[in-house]
Amino acid sequence: MTLSPRVVIHLDERQKATLALRSAKNLITDLAGVEVEVVVHADGVEGLRAGGPNTDLMGLLAGQGVRFLVCEQALRSRNLTPENFPGYVETVPSGIVELVVRQAEGWCYLRP
Repeated sequence: MTLSPRVVIHLDERQKATLALRSAKNLITDLAGVEVEVVVHADGVEGLRAGGPNTDLMGLLAGQGVRFLVCEQALRSRNLTPENFPGYVETVPSGIVELVVRQAEGWCYLRP
């Protein structure tokens, strides 16, 4: 039995949002069957807001199965709500906990 690769991309810096998204695109283009999650916290949340420069690429990636998980603690600290993000963006109570859990589950960790 062959397992599909699973990669969690860690984004905590606004200026690295485009790089993280391009990394996700390269993964799904070049690695058959890969499952990708982009976990976002701290200042990284600013790079994925609706209407921002990354919205089109995010929509393309979401349409190809990439999941976007935003930290609820980071949202609260910035007075943001899920409505500040495209509808396919999900929230998790803690981005850091999500990263730890995924790694414990055997996901590959990528921090651009």
